[in-house]
Amino acid sequence: MDVARGLGRSLSAAAVVAALLLAPAPVLADCQMAPPFVEAVRTSDLVFVGTVTALGNGGRSATVEVEEVWRGGEMPATVTVFGGTDPAQAMEDDRTFEAGVRYVFFPVEFEGRLVDHICTATTPWVDEFAAVRPADVQTPVPPAGAAGPAAPGPLSAIADLALPVLTALLIGGAALVVAIAVGRRRES
Repeated sequence: MDVARGLGRSLSAAAVVAALLLAPAPVLADCQMAPPFVEAVRTSDLVFVGTVTALGNGGRSATVEVEEVWRGGEMPATVTVFGGTDPAQAMEDDRTFEAGVRYVFFPVEFEGRLVDHICTATTPWVDEFAAVRPADVQTPVPPAGAAGPAAPGPLSAIADLALPVLTALLIGGAALVVAIAVGRRRES
């Protein structure tokens, strides 16, 4: 009876160990891993390169200066990317960002916001990514009201001369006033 009891305990212990070894490993999030970088660039709806200029929400949101848009059409020059779907609550699949780091972003649009998480292919820039850069890269749209270079036209040459001419007139006028004042003083 003692042998049977010992054998039963050994088998029970072996079953527990086997169950632990064969059980699936815990995962950090309920999502599939991102595809390899080259495939992600080819298949994602939105891909852009930009540098994080400011952080919010403990690094879970980033203000990004967009440098190039690889996929997805027109984008503003500055965007906010949220590192999770719920800005008010940290989730297990949230992504955090680092200020000053240049990334290739693969966010998704969620409720009108750009959302990124650990299941996307977003990654810090490395020089090897330049080889994957699409030929039809776009530049971001400047902010509304941003003044670009003046369009050349018939009045542009006059505009270029306005400051020097105005300066010369002011100096000449001041010299004339001084000359008149000195002349009147000599007459008196």
